[in-house]
Order: sequence, then structure tokens, then C-alpha cells
Amino acid sequence: MIYLDNASTTHKKPRCVIKAVKRGLGSLSVNSGRGAYKLAIKASDEVYNTRVRISKFLNNDDPSNIIFTGSCTQAINMALRGSVKPNGHIITTTFEHNSVLRTLNYLKQKYNISYTIIKPKSTIITKEEIESCIKKETYLIVINHTSNVIGATQDLEMIGKICRSKKLHFFVDGAQSVGHTKIDMKKCNINMLSIAGHKGTFGPQGIGVLALNNIQIKPLIMGGTGTYSESISQPLDPPEAFESGTQSIANILGLNAGFAFLERKNNKISIKIKKLSQYLYDNLISIDKVKVYSGKENNGVVSFNIQGMSSSEVSNMLSEKYNICTRSGLHCAPLVHEYFGTKKTGMVRVSLSYFNSYRDITMFLKAIRQIVTT
Repeated sequence: MIYLDNASTTHKKPRCVIKAVKRGLGSLSVNSGRGAYKLAIKASDEVYNTRVRISKFLNNDDPSNIIFTGSCTQAINMALRGSVKPNGHIITTTFEHNSVLRTLNYLKQKYNISYTIIKPKSTIITKEEIESCIKKETYLIVINHTSNVIGATQDLEMIGKICRSKKLHFFVDGAQSVGHTKIDMKKCNINMLSIAGHKGTFGPQGIGVLALNNIQIKPLIMGGTGTYSESISQPLDPPEAFESGTQSIANILGLNAGFAFLERKNNKISIKIKKLSQYLYDNLISIDKVKVYSGKENNGVVSFNIQGMSSSEVSNMLSEKYNICTRSGLHCAPLVHEYFGTKKTGMVRVSLSYFNSYRDITMFLKAIRQIVTT
């Protein structure tokens, strides 16, 4: 099997991640922060060490601002709903995932917020396009760093400067970029960053992160935190205020191992993905009847269609005949397909991982050439 759906989830995990999850299940199945016995304290130390590792990776000074969630979607909801300002205004883009779009729609109905969706002239949003949308009620800019559909990657440092100068909060959906691209929260003036632990950081499914920086948000879920138990009010101090209930120690340890893997590989991961992406893009655009929607960002996401075929037809054929895994359809981001006029057909998405090879891409390209000639 050739797996090319890594933007959905990385199928192959580093051995260190698998080992860490097994250790969490086998020897640390206790409640972190809920007991004074040695094993519970050890689990608490492991959780804290994971916060420290991630905060250093993101250049975030405070490990307590690293909040573990059940998914990136949960982190996005926590960020947008926890920072909402009734009657306020939010700026976002046409490249957002439904995790953002549906939450904004909820906030509009519940809190009377308004939001502007930037539909840029090109796939990269400009300073002028952002500034033209700012109103006196604007309090937040929400940006998908790397599109999960076409791979377009936005300039976080430029947007962060706008937010700093206009005194706006800045939220970044890093689901498709963290692990492939280094993100500096302080340099880019990012207040909230969501991470999908099971994608570019090679962690297990069922773990996400919301990283905070110079912002206070309100918790959404109330319950046991292991702190201030005498009070019937939910505490507001991170991270406990946002992690009510029993933590998934195994998943947190797996995520820690994933970030450790990223540290060891340094920039080798991004270099390899760029080279594989360029090889894929350069060859795919040369095939007759193939329309490529992605640009030359070379960040591991390339989407296309074959003339006269729906994306599901192509993806199913790749799976059934060639044992190649790709993703078809709308990818939970309908506005991107409105932008490209592909809402009826969808797109076929190829997404790469560090564990893919040139042979994988060559076999995929061979399959596409055969499909277009049948």
C-alpha cells in the first residue's frame, strides 16, 4: 500500500511514538495531578515535560499555556468560543476548515458577532486585503496557516505585525503546518495556535493542542481539575481550567515522543517534504487532462482533478486498482471549492509525510498516466 493521505492523518508513526503510547497504557494508566502517590506524581511529571517540550518548540515562554485537547477541532472551538466578544467582528479567509467556519456561524447566532471572509486575488493573502477588512469592532484575525486542500501557506509574520499594530488578537490554525514548518509564536505575535497531534507531529489520534500567548480565554467545559476542589466555580488558570476530566496519558506521551522525533530530525523533515512535493508537482502538471489547483509552495499538499472524472472516481480507482490511498471530495472546506469552482466534483488530494519516498510518488504518477489514457 502507498499511503498519500497524510493531511488527514499520518499513517506511519515513528517507533518512538508507538513505544511511548504502549508505555503510557502499560505502566502509567493513572490520573495525572489527582494523587500524591509516586505513580501519579510520575505521570504528572511526564505531562509537564510534554508541555515544556512543546512550548520550547513553539517559542512559547510558559508551559502552562500548552493545553491538551481531544483534537485540533476541539482546540479551535476552545479558542474561538473562549475568546468571543459579543457584537464583535472577526476576519477570516476562504481557505478555512469547517472547524472554524461552523464555529463562527455558531458565534454569529449565539453572540451576534459578524465576520468577513477574505477571498484573495491569489491564494496568498496580502496586507492590503487584510487591512481593508478591519473595522472598529474587529477583535480577532483567524488564519489557516496551510490549507488542507491546496497547501497555500500564509505569511504569519506579516499578519502578526498587522495584529500588533491594530491591537487585534491573532489565532492560527496550524493543523497542516506544525511539524512541517517551524512556527515562532512570539516572533509572529500569535495569541492562539491549534495543533492536530496526529498529523505533522506524528502523535496518536485523539490528541490536540491549543497554545496560548498573551491572551486570557474562558473555559468551555466545567468539571474536575485536581485544583481548587473546594470551589464549585471552574478555575480560570491554565492549563487545568481547560483540561477538566481524566487526561489521556498514553496520547500525551505519544505526542511528546512525536515532538522529540521532530527535534532529532531538525529541518530534515521539511527539506524532504519540499523535495518530494516539487517532484510530484512538476510531473503532475505535465500530464495531459490533469488540472492542478495547488501552487509551488512544496509543503506536502497537492490537489488536482482529471478532466471528465469526479474526484471520487479517481480516488476510488487509485485505491482499488493500484492500492494507493488519496483523499477526494470537499475536504471539510467548502469555501475553497467555491473559490476554484470544484464544489460539484471535489478534488483529489495527495498529501505527503516524511516517511514517503520518491518511489511512492513515481508509482502514483505512473497510475495517473494510465488512468488518463484509459
